[in-house]
Amino acid sequence: MDAATETEHLTRLFAMSPDLLAAAGFDGLLKRFNDAWATQLGWSRAELEAKPYMEIVHPDDRAETQNQIARLAEGETIAEHVCRILCRDGAIRWYAWSGGPGDEAFYIVGRDVSDRLAMEHELAQRAERLQGTNAELQDFAYTASHDLSEPLRMVASFLGLLERRNGPRLDDKGREYLVQAAAGAARMRHLIDDLLLYSRVANEEPRREEVDLRALVDGVLAILGPAIEEERATIEIGELPTLEAEPGQLAQLLQNLIGNAVKFHPHGAAPVVRITARRTIGGCVVTVADDGIGIPEADQERIFAMFTRLHGREEYAGTGIGLAICRRIAERHGGRIYVESEPGRGAAFHTLLPDAPVGLATR
Repeated sequence: MDAATETEHLTRLFAMSPDLLAAAGFDGLLKRFNDAWATQLGWSRAELEAKPYMEIVHPDDRAETQNQIARLAEGETIAEHVCRILCRDGAIRWYAWSGGPGDEAFYIVGRDVSDRLAMEHELAQRAERLQGTNAELQDFAYTASHDLSEPLRMVASFLGLLERRNGPRLDDKGREYLVQAAAGAARMRHLIDDLLLYSRVANEEPRREEVDLRALVDGVLAILGPAIEEERATIEIGELPTLEAEPGQLAQLLQNLIGNAVKFHPHGAAPVVRITARRTIGGCVVTVADDGIGIPEADQERIFAMFTRLHGREEYAGTGIGLAICRRIAERHGGRIYVESEPGRGAAFHTLLPDAPVGLATR
């Protein structure tokens, strides 16, 4: 390609660019610029040639723009400088500029980022509002759950007192009503406890420390001992490492997952639960697997939502909050939880727990 052809190509590219391209002199005037300047800003070419370019920079941004030009004069390259530009019709647009130095002029490329910045601002405002709403909802859940505890405790107490004093004088139907009322109060008690637990997990930043995972699992199994014995469950434990986590929250996560693995199996069958872990790059994956009833693929995401139940209380007891708590604990640790399962072939819940970032506060 000869020099004339190359110059022609460069001239065409210069003219066709949607960005503002220019060679700007250190004397304050544009030496050469493409048609995008006139098209986007509304100033005529004659005005742009005669007007000092700093006059179309917003007054509040001129000092910083001069600082960037001084850097170019020193031979530096500017990756991005965002400032407001005054248009001919009085509109103000935001432009992001990059530039490189030259001998008697510097070379700049400007792109209109007004829409991008407006969208980022709107997203930031929405995120702030959403964060505030979530905080209010969490406070409401905690307050409502806490305030419901006392009257519910009173209801349960009076139901017990009524049964002891008047139970023998009630007919079968009356005693059945008492049993159903007591069971309802117990379910509400469990629901309130789970709501309070979820609220605490949602609001408390985990303070990590070195956790002996095997010792933690042994403690959880001791708590679940009666349920494990009742269901005749077999617990298989692989080699478990030491990892970085909030011990209380991790214990709650494991208690929920192991408790579910023991519970959700065909009636009459003795469940087998396997607890394993493996190190991965920058963290650890803890797995609780079972040979139970499994989870349909369509439900494998929504089971982590609040109050989600796939089975009636008559089949399997629960509040539908346990897996939501597990997800929240995993997310508060910077990780995630997911399930692999097929109906009738069991389920494996995997919890990724990244190592604590360097400098994170620990006990």
